[in-house]
Amino acid sequence: MSPKLWFGSSMRPYPEDEPPFYKPESFTWAKHFEENWAIIKEEVAPFIAEKAIKKNADSLLYEHFSDDPKWSKLYLFWGARVSNDLQKCKVLSGLLKEIPGLVSVMISCLESNATIPEHSGDTNGTMRCHFGIETPEGSPDCTLKVGGEEQYYRNGKWIMFNDGHKHSSWNKTNQRRVIFILDVIRPEFMHKKNMICAFILTRYASYYYNRSKIIHNSPAFIKTILFGIVLSTVYIGKPIYNLFKR
Repeated sequence: MSPKLWFGSSMRPYPEDEPPFYKPESFTWAKHFEENWAIIKEEVAPFIAEKAIKKNADSLLYEHFSDDPKWSKLYLFWGARVSNDLQKCKVLSGLLKEIPGLVSVMISCLESNATIPEHSGDTNGTMRCHFGIETPEGSPDCTLKVGGEEQYYRNGKWIMFNDGHKHSSWNKTNQRRVIFILDVIRPEFMHKKNMICAFILTRYASYYYNRSKIIHNSPAFIKTILFGIVLSTVYIGKPIYNLFKR
């Protein structure tokens, strides 16, 4: 039976009828990353300093989140927009081009004695892929929990999971955890890539325009109509934008 596409913006709970984790060995590109971990770490070292990774703002997107300064990130790529930092990393850039369905790349830093609370992501249409750059090696005190199952972070190794499942992570060590986070369209949903990207971008946009008191206090059907208008605009406009940015 084919999996059904789910979006967090639907406000429906994810049915959790799919496995929480994927196997990195199923993907050739994942193996190439692991083989080049030392080079990748060296390439990104100049801009993973604490001052370069920006404060997280996911309190806008998920309930029960606070703007914890111990959790921060640096966006390198979304859709067709590539940061100048990423362009400087020749080996990393080449490896990323091998990944079918890649839609986002960021570096995430979780400081010592910090926890990211349980939440669900934007969609089950993507694999969220964590790659250890600088981690407390294989420690149960530095762990990702997805759908009730746990995996430890390790340098140069992947943890790939279904972002629709509820998940949380913690770092109870005295060392910071630095990882790459990649979002990759699942192979079975590749034909819906533009729709998936449009829903994710519209969800982000909705949390910003809902800051307006007029919109925030509007009836639910008005918000639904506005979401549909923004979604249609992004769905049509993003492929055109990509043509000029590639």
